[in-house]
Amino acid sequence: MRPTSLLICVVRDQDALKLVDILREKQISFTKLASTGGFLREGNTTLLIGIHEAKKNEVIELIRSQCERREEYVESAIPVNEPIGPYVPQQVKVIRGGGVLFEVPIERYERF
Repeated sequence: MRPTSLLICVVRDQDALKLVDILREKQISFTKLASTGGFLREGNTTLLIGIHEAKKNEVIELIRSQCERREEYVESAIPVNEPIGPYVPQQVKVIRGGGVLFEVPIERYERF
């Protein structure tokens, strides 16, 4: 059965680790590319997934469940009074995770 769509999935490196494990467990083929860019402004991974129409929604939900956005607290050093003064570490809430998913219809597919 030939794939009908190519899913191009760009996710944070941290989320890619668990996503790749689950894709392998479910025997979903993919190509993993290390990538950098402005989508997520952090280290990210691009996955190329050729998928048949019958499994497409299942795979998209799998990606969504493993790469959802979440709030995390990180340490941030904020100056007290002067730009070159003492720094007080503080917890700052940031949004992490998420990703970008593109779907491209496949017009031609060859395996060799």
